[in-house]
Amino acid sequence: MRILIPSDVFPPDGRGGAAWSSYALATGLHARGHTVQVLVPCRQPCRSPLVASLAGIPVQRIPYYAPKLPFIQNYVRHERFWPRLAQAMITAAHDNGGVDIIHAQHTQAAAAAILARETLNVPVVVTVRDHWPWDYFATGLHGNRLPYPESSWAALATDLPARLGPLRGTLAIAAIPYMLAHLRRRTRLLAAADAVIAPSQYIARRLRTIIEPHRIHVLPNIVDIAATDAIAATPPRTNWSGALLLFAGKLEMNKGAGLLIDLIAALAAYRHQLPPFTLLIAGDGTMRQAIADTLTTYRLPGRVLAWVDHDELLRLTGRCDLFLFPSNWGEPLARALIEAAALGAPILAMPTGGTPDIVSHGETGILAPTVPAMVAWIVRLLNDPDTRRQLGANARRVATERFAADRLLPRYESLYNELCRARV
Repeated sequence: MRILIPSDVFPPDGRGGAAWSSYALATGLHARGHTVQVLVPCRQPCRSPLVASLAGIPVQRIPYYAPKLPFIQNYVRHERFWPRLAQAMITAAHDNGGVDIIHAQHTQAAAAAILARETLNVPVVVTVRDHWPWDYFATGLHGNRLPYPESSWAALATDLPARLGPLRGTLAIAAIPYMLAHLRRRTRLLAAADAVIAPSQYIARRLRTIIEPHRIHVLPNIVDIAATDAIAATPPRTNWSGALLLFAGKLEMNKGAGLLIDLIAALAAYRHQLPPFTLLIAGDGTMRQAIADTLTTYRLPGRVLAWVDHDELLRLTGRCDLFLFPSNWGEPLARALIEAAALGAPILAMPTGGTPDIVSHGETGILAPTVPAMVAWIVRLLNDPDTRRQLGANARRVATERFAADRLLPRYESLYNELCRARV
């Protein structure tokens, strides 16, 4: 098939899990003999070549300018840019002899793909990997801290001051009519997709409030287990002593970094009950210094590594004694957890969002709903290597069954073929 994948983020620029999930899909389809082309919006100045090839896949970046002004920036990079991105998809399809299906990833790409369908007359699939269909800021968190159902006038009127501060937030209330209208546009365009893919049952449940259920398909993010194993086999550059506790992710409130501070403080009180260990924190963000200061204050053995590259993270994950995931937001389906499971790492996570799709408590990892519960499990598991090994082995087995490329790619192909037949 000829498959066009427009994606808001795509490696090598994209560091987050969404970028790597899009990459795994594109390379997996390419390896199975499909003709794949990727289009990526690129805010000027673009740091990467506008036309390139990655893993044998042509990647075209579509530049756009957006001023650094709240809400105006959003309008320019979405409503103003959608038609131009749609035209780029149309041109790319014509230049390459046509396209059979468009599989869009994320907000900018999804809306533009629906607009392009009017000319190309091909099915459009959209993958939703965060909360953008119902939350203006796409985090699903009120004030970037507490989960809440959706952006409404009342919710935004309190969310904006909590997120931006009293003065800026109060001034921003004037933008609420635009914010709500923008969300309606997102939802209307998403609802017009031929199929919408949710990576987890959690996201599927949320989508059913705005999308016809028969259009929703639960297909998890893909992991190439053979490639992951090959990368992890190389010794890491990072050093540590004792057992390795690993946290990997953005050091932001919405990714559990605030809870990480609480966990460090609580864990320090149990140091005498633990074997020698090192807590490595692989990530970067606004809370980096606060976390580093907390490690110093409580004299906990560990350090913040800043953002390590993806390969080094896999090497560390494959060797960790416990993979920590204290995330308090509605995780769609965390790629870091899928890769940890695939590498046989023992996982200790909070049961938020789609995490229970990966971690079955007591079988493929441990789910602890609070910081005190997580600390108690850290103490127990660091003193119980047999249980850690069993949890890791079970996690790898389930990852091979549920998330491996050879299990999931045929399901994507089946969906594509079904949609194309329906268009004939």
